[in-house]
Amino acid sequence: MSDEDKQNGKLEPRVANVEQAIRLLTQLALRADERLDELKEAQENSERKIAALADAQIRTEEALARLAQAQQRTEEQLVHTDQRLDALIDIVRERMGGQPQG
Repeated sequence: MSDEDKQNGKLEPRVANVEQAIRLLTQLALRADERLDELKEAQENSERKIAALADAQIRTEEALARLAQAQQRTEEQLVHTDQRLDALIDIVRERMGGQPQG
């Protein structure tokens, strides 16, 4: 066997190993790209959900503010109603006090 044949005999397995390594690296790169695509899609989905939650939170805060205003108005009306009821009770007491009791 010549020196050239000996070198070619040693190179062929190395070339095959390099080719196999390149194929493996290519497969790994493709898988990594697929995972990145999946992560990108998941990220976009999460961003949509977060935006929807933010919108819902804004609507909830607005509704709560309206509810607080309605509660304030109700409390003010109750104070007015209590004042009128107290006046009515005073009138009834005066009239009852002027009449002899049974």
